[in-house]
Amino acid sequence: MRIRINITVNRAIQILLAYLFVVVTAESLYAPIFAIFIVESGAISGTSLRTVGFALALYAISKSIIQVPLAHQLDLRRGERDDFWALIAGGIMGVVYPFLLLLVRSSWHLYLIEVFAGAGAAFLMAAYYSLFARHIDKGEDGFEWSLFSVGGLTVSSALGAAVGGVLAELYGFSFLFITSGIINFFVLLLLAGLYPLLDGARPVSLPPFSPIPKNPTTKQ
Repeated sequence: MRIRINITVNRAIQILLAYLFVVVTAESLYAPIFAIFIVESGAISGTSLRTVGFALALYAISKSIIQVPLAHQLDLRRGERDDFWALIAGGIMGVVYPFLLLLVRSSWHLYLIEVFAGAGAAFLMAAYYSLFARHIDKGEDGFEWSLFSVGGLTVSSALGAAVGGVLAELYGFSFLFITSGIINFFVLLLLAGLYPLLDGARPVSLPPFSPIPKNPTTKQ
């Protein structure tokens, strides 16, 4: 019995998947060992495991408070350009965040930065989910959401964690934060390719494993 797998993903989804994969990989360089940085690195005075818990809670609270109403407001507006600029805003905040971690010297610095990071994640994901859902190819919903889950979240997290642990041991946390910020900056430029595909223009799905054409035909 021969099993054929026909992988066709349109240009917009390719860009969104590639962006998420790189961003999550960059964040995962330090996220799994973030508690070690806070408690044992010596960079932040007077911290404990309680500090870690409060910091992560503030991140989650900030993200939750902002993301839901923001997503609702984006849905109320016609077109996708507001979603695009919200995505860019979240991406920029994601660039700034790891560099801010280099400046942390006390618990309250960390708390403020985590609130900022939560807001950035709220802007990024509120817009990302909206754009991803609108550009999914008909009949490929499960497949492309699975690419989002497995490639954009799971594999990227595993890769970042594995590499980050080695780099932290060799070069320290500052190197991880700088590397993550630089990666986030350059991958943000990838989103420029998404702008011409907004508001209905969608590239025809590509044949399996073929390179992306420079000027793909579009359909409305």
